[in-house]
Parts: sequence; C-alpha cells; structure tokens
Amino acid sequence: MTLVKALEMIRPFQGLPYHEKAVSQLHLAAGRGNRELHRAAYRIRNAFAAYQYAVTYGKAE
Repeated sequence: MTLVKALEMIRPFQGLPYHEKAVSQLHLAAGRGNRELHRAAYRIRNAFAAYQYAVTYGKAE
C-alpha cells in the first residue's frame, strides 16, 4: 500500500473530527513500512466509518 492510496481511503471522511490527526498518523505509519501503513489505513478507515454510522443512524438522508 502506498501513502497516496491510504489517503484516498479516508478522503470521504474529510469533514469529520480528527481527520487532520488521522492524516498525520498515516504519514508516521508510512515511515515505519508498508505493513504498518496498511494496518493503520484500514484501522482509521474502519473507525471513521463506525463513527459516521453512529452519528447518522436513524436520520433521514
């Protein structure tokens, strides 16, 4: 996984809180290697998705 791909994964969640912190965490993980970047990218994406679901659950779109 590349840093560009990891950043694209969290792009839909750009308006949510802590997005800037997540981007900085991806940059740090990229420095530690591909495996760590892969893990961090999916962990952050799943956390944002769960947060967005919890906030919008039951609301009309």
